[in-house]
Amino acid sequence: MYYTDKKVDYDKLKTLFNDVGWNDKTEDTNRLKAMVENSQIVVTAWDEEIMVGFARCTTDYVFNGQINNVVVDSKYRRKGIGKVLINKILDSSKQVTYMLRGSISNEEFYRGLGFEDGPISLVYKRKE
Repeated sequence: MYYTDKKVDYDKLKTLFNDVGWNDKTEDTNRLKAMVENSQIVVTAWDEEIMVGFARCTTDYVFNGQINNVVVDSKYRRKGIGKVLINKILDSSKQVTYMLRGSISNEEFYRGLGFEDGPISLVYKRKE
């Protein structure tokens, strides 16, 4: 089952993030919740009552969208869940150009969904 209504199990989200090394996002629960709430599109995947996947996007629904934090529980990978999470975001608007922040190790997965190298991408890293 997939939800796009920001139905999130935050304990499970912390586990998913920590399992892929995103511990910096789980240290402050209020900040994690704000990340979800301030995203325009949040897609979650569920096996009965267990949240097994998560993806989010910030977008204006007209020109630009940035997809972030695509993650699937390791026990549920290679079952098409990540593909559905991404496609639910992409299907939300046919006029938006989406950028994706993802791991280089998942590059072929994203290419298989139609993502291509962009002409330019610059990053301003926050200084904590």
